[in-house]
Amino acid sequence: MRILKSLIALSLVTLFWSCNKTTEEVNKLTEFDMSYSSESAVPATTYTANVPVDISTPEVSTNATSRFSSENTAANLIDEIKLTRFNITALSGNLDFLKSFTIFIKTSAGETQVASKTSIPAGATSVAADLSGTNIKDHLTKDKISFRISAIFTTGTSQEIKIKTDQTVHVKATLLN
Repeated sequence: MRILKSLIALSLVTLFWSCNKTTEEVNKLTEFDMSYSSESAVPATTYTANVPVDISTPEVSTNATSRFSSENTAANLIDEIKLTRFNITALSGNLDFLKSFTIFIKTSAGETQVASKTSIPAGATSVAADLSGTNIKDHLTKDKISFRISAIFTTGTSQEIKIKTDQTVHVKATLLN
């Protein structure tokens, strides 16, 4: 009888552990990353130091519907979408003309601050923004996104400077049944 009770207890523990592992595995399957990239130009001109200047990126298709479908989820099952990376890179020269910047995501749902950088290292050609941790699912479930960069310049630029922005977002969603 004692052996039978021990076997039942062991079976229950094993069953419980296997259920927990299955839940963890399912949760991992419902998380994925999406990446975006675009290029913009900072025109050659004289800027007043410490006065914000807006730079807008072109609209980029989110491809959200097809990506959600390929991940076996849908827009109405998305729990959270957060930026995990936002880099700005000078395609020629460096970013010495930048003192700081604030980044906003723009869609038909409006505009939301998502990142900033208060100090750009001298000579840097690329910089990673400090992310706000804001849930941007209302924006990334739309067809198109763009970003507005509110920049503070240290000086003007004598020639047009092309910049590239690279973003990665992490999506947490429930699987379709």
